[in-house]
Amino acid sequence: MKSYRRNILFLLTMFSLFWTLVLTAQDVKIESDGESVTIFNDFASIDFDLKTGKYLGTDSKQAKTIFTDARFVLDGSRSEWKQPKYDYSWSESAVSDAFGKGKKLVITHTPLEGYQLVHSLEITLYEGFPSVVLGFSVTNQFDYPARIQKAALMYDAKLFKGEIIENPQLLRGGAGAEVQFVENKLDIDAFNSVMVTGKVDGKRSTIVAGGLKYNEFLRRIILSSKEQSITLVSEDPQGKYIEPKQTYSSDDTTIMDFVTKDPFISLEHYGLAMRKANDAKPNRYDFPTLCGWLVSNEYYGEGLPLNNSVGLIEQTKLAKDAGLMKYTPIAVRLEPDFYCYANFGDTQQGWWDNEHWSSLPSSDWPDYPSLMKPYDTFGSFSKAVKDLGGMVFTYFQMSMPSNDFAVAHPEWMLNNDISMLHAEHPHHMPFVKYDYTDKGFQKYVLNMWKRLGSEGVAGIKFDYPESAWAKDGGFEDRTYTTTSAYRKAFDLSREGLGSDAFLHERNLGEYGTPMLDVTAGIVDLQRVWWDSSDYEPEMASRMGLRWYKNRSVFNYYPDGKSLFYPESKEPLPQNVRRTILTQIGLLSGRLELATSFGSMTNGMKHDVTRLYPVIQGTKSFRPVDMLQGKKNPEVYVYDINAKWSQVILCNNEKEAKTISAPLSGIQYETGSLGLQPEKKYYVYDFWNQKLVGTFSGTETLGIELEGQQALVYSIHEVEDSPQFISTNRHLMQGLMELHNIQWNKKKKIYSGNADVVGRETMEIVIATNGHKSPIAKVNAGSINITPLEKDLILVQIDSDINKTISWELYF
Repeated sequence: MKSYRRNILFLLTMFSLFWTLVLTAQDVKIESDGESVTIFNDFASIDFDLKTGKYLGTDSKQAKTIFTDARFVLDGSRSEWKQPKYDYSWSESAVSDAFGKGKKLVITHTPLEGYQLVHSLEITLYEGFPSVVLGFSVTNQFDYPARIQKAALMYDAKLFKGEIIENPQLLRGGAGAEVQFVENKLDIDAFNSVMVTGKVDGKRSTIVAGGLKYNEFLRRIILSSKEQSITLVSEDPQGKYIEPKQTYSSDDTTIMDFVTKDPFISLEHYGLAMRKANDAKPNRYDFPTLCGWLVSNEYYGEGLPLNNSVGLIEQTKLAKDAGLMKYTPIAVRLEPDFYCYANFGDTQQGWWDNEHWSSLPSSDWPDYPSLMKPYDTFGSFSKAVKDLGGMVFTYFQMSMPSNDFAVAHPEWMLNNDISMLHAEHPHHMPFVKYDYTDKGFQKYVLNMWKRLGSEGVAGIKFDYPESAWAKDGGFEDRTYTTTSAYRKAFDLSREGLGSDAFLHERNLGEYGTPMLDVTAGIVDLQRVWWDSSDYEPEMASRMGLRWYKNRSVFNYYPDGKSLFYPESKEPLPQNVRRTILTQIGLLSGRLELATSFGSMTNGMKHDVTRLYPVIQGTKSFRPVDMLQGKKNPEVYVYDINAKWSQVILCNNEKEAKTISAPLSGIQYETGSLGLQPEKKYYVYDFWNQKLVGTFSGTETLGIELEGQQALVYSIHEVEDSPQFISTNRHLMQGLMELHNIQWNKKKKIYSGNADVVGRETMEIVIATNGHKSPIAKVNAGSINITPLEKDLILVQIDSDINKTISWELYF
């Protein structure tokens, strides 16, 4: 016994010593020899030369220098300008925040001549964290105000000491409707973020850099093949105003990971870091939304006058009567989008009250006011929808004030100026706009949001957000930047409607306005496509290639979709409909409909309900073949656990084609499913409810798909015990509707819980794996077993009402 205790004590001591060494090894340290100063942890080190003002970065694990000759440049860089001399000094401080413990190295650049401002580069490393975080501060030492527009935290840093980057591939961090593909080059000038990966000296190297915390500046990343360099900039078109003798410490930070070689993992770490830095918690659109404008539009939808309170209440009733609410809540969106052309510029915008919403129509149906009697207030409209089990969304134009509102409140407009009110303009780019920095206007808008929230409005679509991008300033509060004023417009809505409200930013980049991530932590949803009720493969790519931000920072969606052909009004073929729903249900998570509930066929209703509930958590389907030279990814993987993955295969061509992927192999090199070569796997087709086959991990999965078809498959490692491999209820084939699955080897009982929808048979496909046909029991409803092919059985569970039913199979 004493010997046993000694052994335990020895093991505990060694265990404690091991973790002490690990934790000590992960400490962030700062060292200086007087000529340079270095901050480092186990992953990376940054060395700053106090004589030249240049710094370099090293991958500590590989002992490899990644970049050299980086400089911090403030509102400069033109080569013909004489550069001032600087005194470089440093200080350090301990850091403890959401990313853990670490240290911050501050390098202060004090100009010894000229008119440059004192500016400091802030470099932060954390224990056990592979990325470097960069920030900055600026001191205006002069007696006059200053305004900063561009802080190049890393300017013209040379990559890999001139070693050639073989087969470089880039992915920009797209936002809004920005076009986004993997590009086979090294040159890019992008907003938000960039991933670049390639081989250096025969080994994979990856860099991910971009915006971390957003407040007052956007991010810009520039890569040059000619110079083989990278530049990281925090910038704003209006810039940040700094009073004389004041110091501005920016909350905006930039992150860079040059240590993680796997581009998928590095991007996913980046997305989660963005989430943490901005406290982003995008609300799940766990329901379909019927868009009143889209369904009422003759081209995109059905050409029926439904974009009004009476029409949308009737649609909610039809959804309930059809049984859709057994599966999911539904939302209806009323869009009061009366435009300036028809009434000399007088619209609902700015007034945002029941009087104007009940007297003015939408753009398509002039004889139908948005709020119609007897539901001519948002309160009465919302209550009627809520009583039926639905939710009310509505629509705002970001900075397109009604002319008569501008006349009533010129002090709430940019520059307090309405002198161009008379001028004709495109409806969404007026010359007179709101000033979201004005305290009086802020109070007015906040009270409006609180009123709408109290009346039951659950979500907002912000249309034409570009109109609120005030690049030329004109703010009442001159301390605002263009970025912070833009964020304020959304922030007021979030404050007034609350954390549970659904905020949607329709940023299409019109008139050259950048499409940005700056609303991270405020906005729930961004749209990735122009007005469109049809579907094409690139829509999936724009969402799928942002998988690392999807669900973690934003939700993305490709505008509303009709389940009918817009021209003929004939129903889409089943395979086309299911492709659209697969891509939106799994890559997006937000389904917006241009098809009324009253027009849906039984097949449409069935397929729509397979999407709900939507995927929870922060993980999204990974486009595993994005580096394999394809314009649009064809293979997406969602790893549920080590033994179970969901896979989407997409044929992006118009003709039938076999889509293939190796089951195992290094994913970023081969585009594989990432499975184990020594294992065997079941592959089950959800929509066709059939077993594709059993595959060795060394094989390639190849399935012929129709033109522009996408299907989803469940892949399970073959086990010795009975195991479920699919259901008929949900696209994720058991993840959402099956719980507490267990195999009691001693008693030979396979059991679990199933969320059964009333009067729909729940079907569970189970592989018996050599065990005899079982006897089945349930604690409610009824259960039936039918033999299928090979070792498969079909378990069918029925209930008259929605109920979670416990089932047991005795083998």
